[in-house]
Order: sequence, then C-alpha cells, then structure tokens
Amino acid sequence: MKRFQLAPHLIGLYPFGMMTVFFLAPLAFMIAVSFYLRDPLGFYKVDFVFDNYAKFFSSFYYSVSMRSLWSAGISSILTVALAFPAMFIIVDMRRNWQLVWVIGLLALMCLSEVVIGFAWVILMSESAGIPRFLGWLGLWEDPRSLSPGFGAMLIGMVSLGFSLVALMFFPQLSQRDRSIEEAAQTLGTPPAKVFLKVILPTFRPALLSSLVTMFVYYLGVYVMPTMLGRPQDWNMSVIITDKAVGQSNMPLGAALSVIMLVFTLVLIGTFMAFSRKEAVK
Repeated sequence: MKRFQLAPHLIGLYPFGMMTVFFLAPLAFMIAVSFYLRDPLGFYKVDFVFDNYAKFFSSFYYSVSMRSLWSAGISSILTVALAFPAMFIIVDMRRNWQLVWVIGLLALMCLSEVVIGFAWVILMSESAGIPRFLGWLGLWEDPRSLSPGFGAMLIGMVSLGFSLVALMFFPQLSQRDRSIEEAAQTLGTPPAKVFLKVILPTFRPALLSSLVTMFVYYLGVYVMPTMLGRPQDWNMSVIITDKAVGQSNMPLGAALSVIMLVFTLVLIGTFMAFSRKEAVK
C-alpha cells in the first residue's frame, strides 16, 4: 500500500486558497449583491429580487451590450490582422533587429492604459496633434480634433493590445517549419499567396484563440472608451462603473457584471467546443 503523503496535498491547497481569496470570494459577494435592493441612503439593502437583472433587458442596456460586442469585435479583428503580419515580418529579420522590435513591444506593454490614452488625446487634438500637422502640410483645409469619436477609440484600443498580441505570436512564428513555405516558393508561388494559402491556414487555431482572447479583453477595457470615445461610444464597462460608483447603485452594477461574466464564459466555452471539434477532424 502506498503511504499517504500530506505535502503534495498541502501544496495543492495554496493555489486553491489564492483563487478563493482573490476570485471566488469576490465573485460570490458580487452575485449576492446583484440580488439586493438599492438604498438611496447607502449602497444597498439586503434582499432577494430580480429587478436588477430585469433592467438589463431594457432598450438602453441592450444597445450598450450590442455596442460593446461591436467595438470589441472590430478591435480584436484589427489587432490580430495588424499584429500577425507584423510579427511574421519581424521573425524573418536579423537577430539584432528582432531584439530591437521585441524590446520596443515590451516597452509599449510597460505603459499604462492611461498613458497610452492620453498620448492619443494629444496626437488627435486640433492644437498640437495630427490634424494641425496635416493642416500645416496643406492636406486638410479645416483641421479639427479627431477625438472623441468611435474611430479614435478603436485606434486607442488597437494600440493598447497590439504589443500583447504580437508577442503572443512571436514564439510560434519564430519556431515554425519553413520547409512548406520554401517548397511553395520553389514552385513559383508568389509570397503573398504563400502567406494567404499556407501561413494563415497553418496558424488558424492560434489566430482564433488570439481573437477570442482579445475580444474578452476589450470587453473589459474602461479607460480608452472614456478618454477617446463619446458617450454614445461607451461600452458596458463604463456603464457598470457609472452605475456602481457614479450613481452608487451597487446592485445594478453587480447584476450587469454577472451578466457580462456569464456571456464571457459562454463565449469561451463555445470556442473550446469548436476547437475540440476541429482537433477531432
């Protein structure tokens, strides 16, 4: 008979304890608060009602949810579409140039979301940014500020996630098997066609996982919509913060957070099921 060893079980309790303290316990508290009543004199009153969840199905929150999905979807597609070919080019450079680009991307990741957003606010301003420069060149007769706006918000969100996605692709692209590409080019296939017909199908699982990862990430972005977007461009994260903090409606903010969490889990579960079917094929 094997002797029972306590040490491995104690080691396994550590990550479970950390997950309980930093995730499960706050999640349980948030779910409980989502069923409470709002107290105008305080944060909430202990009760068990479904009114907070029912408000989600109003036209306002429905439109905000669709807007959040739309902005997160476009941002994730643009980020992956820009980061993948950029890193594909970088990994074929000389080692010294690769280090320069990787260090630059790591440096960009060190910048906070607030710093990146504020930089784009300055760059898109009428007085000291891109519009003024284009007007000085004579390319824009009546320059005006480009922010706030939906386009400015998308640019800020893409710049926020670009370095993260590019570095996610770096180890996979640098270690790829180049024999298939070389064989296709030897047969006279143009480089652009090799990229579309050979590279992209090979890395389809990585591309899909990156799309889902960034989609979920952009659903929770708060600073970029606030700094670069208009009120009609705000996503659900901004609305949740406004309800929970600005209007002191903690139960409604918690209910909206739970709904977005459930949607995220459904999205991840659907992607995992789809990936499993693709792997079986």
